[in-house]
Amino acid sequence: MSIAFLLVASGAATALAGFLAFLAPARVFRLAFATEAADGPTLFLARHWGVLLFVVGALIVYSAGAPAARAPILAAASLEKFAAVAMLFLGLVKPTRLLTATLAADGVLAVFYVAVIAGLGGA
Repeated sequence: MSIAFLLVASGAATALAGFLAFLAPARVFRLAFATEAADGPTLFLARHWGVLLFVVGALIVYSAGAPAARAPILAAASLEKFAAVAMLFLGLVKPTRLLTATLAADGVLAVFYVAVIAGLGGA
């Protein structure tokens, strides 16, 4: 499997998660955090979070075909994913099965992105 394929697949998954959070923030909140997000400011922040995830995912997809832009894009994506994993690890959010599984995948992807930046991923 090529690095470009893995970048497209992981970027598309990230973008899709962001798009879903933008479209249905209350449902995503309920599924990911096992809590209700009914007030306006919380739904606004959840939608904004969704837009940011969508943009990060789209940039990861873009990096698959733009090797010159790959390192800074993957550095930013890694930072975002490592930060989310750290927040779960530090107990800043109640772990749910979905959130734990999602952030475990994000942690693996962040390590992969760092390996790609370091040139350990091959061609």
